[in-house]
Amino acid sequence: MKWFRGQHKAKDGEFLTGQEEFNELKGISFKEFLHGRFLAGKELGRHWGFMTFIVFLAFLYIGNRYQTEHLLERQADLMKELKELKYEAITTSSELMNMSKQSEVMDRVHRAGIDLEVLKTPPRILKVEKLDE
Repeated sequence: MKWFRGQHKAKDGEFLTGQEEFNELKGISFKEFLHGRFLAGKELGRHWGFMTFIVFLAFLYIGNRYQTEHLLERQADLMKELKELKYEAITTSSELMNMSKQSEVMDRVHRAGIDLEVLKTPPRILKVEKLDE
C-alpha cells in the first residue's frame, strides 16, 4: 500500500482524505475540547512530537520576550545614569573654571594667609649663557 499526500489510514484499513479527517475532527464538541479529550484521540496521537516542538518554541519565544524586556529596562536605567553623570561633569567643569579665575585664586591665597601679590610689571625673560666646562 502506498501513502499519498493528504491521505491517512483509517481504522478499517482504508485511506482517508484530508477532508474526511477534518470532518472526523469537526465532530468534537466544545465540552470535549475544554476537557482535552480530543488530544487523546488516535487522529492527533501521531502529532505529539510536532505539538511538543511547537510548545518548546512557544517557551523559547516567551523567554526571549522576557529577556528583551529586561535588557530594555536596563538600557533605560543606564541612559538615565549617563544623563545624570553628564550633568555632573558639566557642573564640575564650570566650578573648576570659576575656581581658576585670577580673582578667585587671589581670594584663596589671601584667605590662606600666603603673602603673595599680583605682578604689577610684566614678566621678563632671562637669558643665561652656558659655561664651557
